Amino acid sequence: MPQLDALRTFAVLLVIIFHWFPTGEGINRLPNGTIGVVIFFVLSGFLITRILLQNRDLIQTGDYSLKESYRNFFIRRVLRLFPLYYLALTFVLIVLPEASDIDQHPFYYYFYGYNFLLQKTGNWADTLSPFWTLAVEEQLYLIWPWIVLLTPKNTFRWVIITMIISGIAFRAYEYTQGNLDGILTPACFDTFGAGAMWAYIVVDYRDSIDAFLKKLSITAGLALLGFLALLLLPGDHLLTVLFQRTLISVVALFMIGRASLGVQGLLGKILNNPVIQYFGRISYGLYVFHMIVPGYTIALLSDLSNRIHRPLMLGYWSHRFVSLIILLSVASLSWYLIEKPFLSLKRYFVQKRIGQLVS
Repeated sequence: MPQLDALRTFAVLLVIIFHWFPTGEGINRLPNGTIGVVIFFVLSGFLITRILLQNRDLIQTGDYSLKESYRNFFIRRVLRLFPLYYLALTFVLIVLPEASDIDQHPFYYYFYGYNFLLQKTGNWADTLSPFWTLAVEEQLYLIWPWIVLLTPKNTFRWVIITMIISGIAFRAYEYTQGNLDGILTPACFDTFGAGAMWAYIVVDYRDSIDAFLKKLSITAGLALLGFLALLLLPGDHLLTVLFQRTLISVVALFMIGRASLGVQGLLGKILNNPVIQYFGRISYGLYVFHMIVPGYTIALLSDLSNRIHRPLMLGYWSHRFVSLIILLSVASLSWYLIEKPFLSLKRYFVQKRIGQLVS
């Protein structure tokens, strides 16, 4: 499903725009950060649930054990996420402790509980503030596999519905407590649930794909209209807090559903562009380093240029352009030197049965 890599590119680009440009102005009039994160969550919900549903079928046929399934799943997640995550944390702890709360509360960062700390401090100026999403995903990986693997096929749809409703309900509860950011894991359930819904259709009800997409296209259109209507309300309005993410999730679900099957035409050519897909493949590195690069490497580059008596004069746009070039370079190095070598180890933790390989 290479077109999903292209969607990752657009998602991470939205997050970068959100953090690199003034909020609520110009290119950032849309809630780009929220949109990008929701796309990532829906995509993760789809891909992870799809793998788990395939594993569930192998378990039910006796070709695979529950213990082995969870072990392989979790180890593969560790190989994908941990190396770069801990490298970035340790770099900030040693080199940039003043730019983060990590030196005061390392436990929260190193044990994937940073979203709890951010909920307490509200310190969005922390260089590692985007890591709250990584904490949410890792916390979900601890419980979601057991739910998917142990839930009977005929009742899994009710799990998805409950998950979506509970995400909205938890944000409603948080609203009554004055917490509007929605960075605790239950507040994100509806976004993951949307992705899980597509996995459920693809794995368990393939004959219903066309009918589902037709209904989804109408629903996504209405969701888009609802999202645009919410933009007329303040960001802290109850309706915005409760339903903005859900509406974005529906639109993202439609995009991911179509891209997973392969979009044709002009849009398909864009999504099949090898450069765009490459940026999607390195999107994890782009996400991890996109706050560190402008906050540290540009300052380092400026300091070095001053030492050789050639001051680096960067304006508003040139600063962001140079930051982007450095970010792409760092993420590429990360992909080839760190991520790809660890990903190659996944081949030792795959689910096998005769005539089939599930990855």
